[in-house]
Amino acid sequence: MPSHLSAAGRWFLRWGLLMALWLALVDTKQWPELVAGGVAAAIGATAAALIVRPGRPKTPGKSLELLRLGPRRLGRPLARLVVDTGIVTAALVRALTGRRPRGSFRVVRYAPDAPRRSAAGRAVTEIWGSLTPNRYVIGTDDDEGILMVHELVRSDEPIDPLADR
Repeated sequence: MPSHLSAAGRWFLRWGLLMALWLALVDTKQWPELVAGGVAAAIGATAAALIVRPGRPKTPGKSLELLRLGPRRLGRPLARLVVDTGIVTAALVRALTGRRPRGSFRVVRYAPDAPRRSAAGRAVTEIWGSLTPNRYVIGTDDDEGILMVHELVRSDEPIDPLADR
């Protein structure tokens, strides 16, 4: 949001953008819809004005450190997409024949390297670790230093997908 606008100017700008979004979504010029859109845009603009924090983000460069992990480490989960899709497809076929897969929870010690110690690093670990269809990262616990994962079909693949091997 431009800093040279007053609070009222920012509210009206938000209201206008939200109203334009409403009009694009409902695609009508009926009076009741326009009134409903105006009210919804006013509620949205007011809510946005109440939760805005002034100033710059506190750690703007922290997430850029994640790029230092390199394409090999970040590409590993992408390469596992094909293999895990085959594993899940085979589990589906077995389930259709009456042999249901038994999922498992796996927990390991989690001591991330420097770029992944931030909140953005934990988010990347959880999102990138859940990218493959056989695995879902339930979460990380920084206090206990653990990473918890659920696998539909247990594999010998290391739990932390971004660990330096």
